Amino acid sequence: MAHQRAKRTSRVWLPAIAFTVFAVLVLARLVQVQILQHDQYAEEARSELYSSDTVFARRGAILDRNGFLLAMSMDTWDLYVASRVWKDDKTARSAAEAISEATGHDATYLRTLVKESGLVDVLVARDVPYDAGKALLDANVPGLVGLPNTVRVHPAGNLASSVIGIIGADNTGLTGIEAWYDSELLGTPGRVIFERDTTGSPIPYGETFTTEPVPGPDIILTIDRRMQFTAERSLQRAIEKHDASSGAIIIMDPQTGDILALATHPRLTFNTLDLSDPKQVQLLRNSAVSDIYEPGSVMKIITAAAAIDAELVTPSTTYEDTGIAYVFGVPLYNWNNGVYGEQTMTGVLQQSINTGAVFMMEKLGVGLFHQYLDAFGFGRTTGIDVSGEAAGLVRRPTDPGWSPVDAAAQSFGQAISVTPIQLVTALAATINGGRLIEPRLVKAMVARDGTRDELSSQVIGQPISPETSAIMRSMLGNVIDPGWYHPGKPHLYSAGGKSGTANVPINAGYDDTQIVSFAGFAPLQDPRILILVKLDENADLVTGTEAAGPIFAALVDEVLGYLGIPPDIEQVAAR
Repeated sequence: MAHQRAKRTSRVWLPAIAFTVFAVLVLARLVQVQILQHDQYAEEARSELYSSDTVFARRGAILDRNGFLLAMSMDTWDLYVASRVWKDDKTARSAAEAISEATGHDATYLRTLVKESGLVDVLVARDVPYDAGKALLDANVPGLVGLPNTVRVHPAGNLASSVIGIIGADNTGLTGIEAWYDSELLGTPGRVIFERDTTGSPIPYGETFTTEPVPGPDIILTIDRRMQFTAERSLQRAIEKHDASSGAIIIMDPQTGDILALATHPRLTFNTLDLSDPKQVQLLRNSAVSDIYEPGSVMKIITAAAAIDAELVTPSTTYEDTGIAYVFGVPLYNWNNGVYGEQTMTGVLQQSINTGAVFMMEKLGVGLFHQYLDAFGFGRTTGIDVSGEAAGLVRRPTDPGWSPVDAAAQSFGQAISVTPIQLVTALAATINGGRLIEPRLVKAMVARDGTRDELSSQVIGQPISPETSAIMRSMLGNVIDPGWYHPGKPHLYSAGGKSGTANVPINAGYDDTQIVSFAGFAPLQDPRILILVKLDENADLVTGTEAAGPIFAALVDEVLGYLGIPPDIEQVAAR
């Protein structure tokens, strides 16, 4: 009997085709996942399985020139919570209570923070003391992860706070030395990568990869802790006595440019600093390097040094003072409207005669006078190693509205604006042999292995000759010891210096407020220290000689005594 062959129908072919297409799609997807995009999907899987965080290196310490700690870092913990673990309300409550007891943060606040963050790992507490954080981690609080960190502490309190500066939450410097040397102090951060479970918690004994951080070197300042304390105390007393709004005291070694003390008022306080307060934000700047002012009669030192160096006058050169000098028909008067008659150039500095300074400037001529201003560094930054330095202002013939009267006024400290550090740097050159030295606040760095890298002083110019510098020392000695009583004369040491009293410029004139100052050095023939005392807007309106001079004199006796320099026998005998 014959059999009929089965006919092929779509019922057979359609499923076969469908399965074939499905197999091809699956195979293509496998090729895509396993071969073509393997790295991408492997990284996504790894990101789910592993978490990583930065491990900050221990920030280098900041010490004074004698090795006393001014800023250092202490070990702390940054605490994170795996948000998925706290999705269970009961777990979140018990864990939050445990963290609250150790950190002082409100438990409800912690739960809300984690719930609303939207992050896998939520930072709940920063810089928790090491022992407290370690106890929490040892207690295996659900979802809690701790990463090592450091916090900045200041063993000397707020001493030199405006010099040291502050760091931010990410351990980077924001102001002061902390900012200028941030890359060195920061060191090299490390990295920790840890395996975690599906809840986001680290797997105990799971795979962990760590790149160890490299600590930053310690920085040795030129600041002397005791001198800094003395300067800050003296400034505070002067502010209170003369009812001044602010001020600064700088003590420099004129031979090296080392800043031995730099005090400002007001200053920031580490433990009460509130950056949400605009007034406190202003304290982050160091006014001794960032604020400009007209220096007044202290500037006559520079004018005299320039005229003597150019061999246009000598200390004994005379002129007739009539109390008034006309510059292109504009009258310029002495500070007290006094008339001094025949005077030498030394007498001009002793009596602080404005017309005498104009006389020397006119001998120089505007062009040469400005060349000397440039050589002394006015109108540009000094290069001091602290953030926020201003360049100052010098009106020049190329400026709009310039007048020859501006150059005349500059000779006695008006129509020119300087920073305190700029003025100190220029004055150092007049007494140290004529060398313009870049001021500095850091003298060395010490690596963790004890290797010490000494930073050398930088001579950046020679505005006057050594011979002129010697003449200036003698002339300024005659200012402080003129043959009559002078408030700026130290009891134990010979010294030289000059006061300044300048009204504050407003619009096209000056108001009644003033800035008073005294700049001087000691001992006279071998200067070891140069001091600038500056008081702003002293309400009692006494002059720089009366207000700042006695502060200078007292500082000389105390600081040189601290340095072990024997008193000047002739000075003591005269007293």
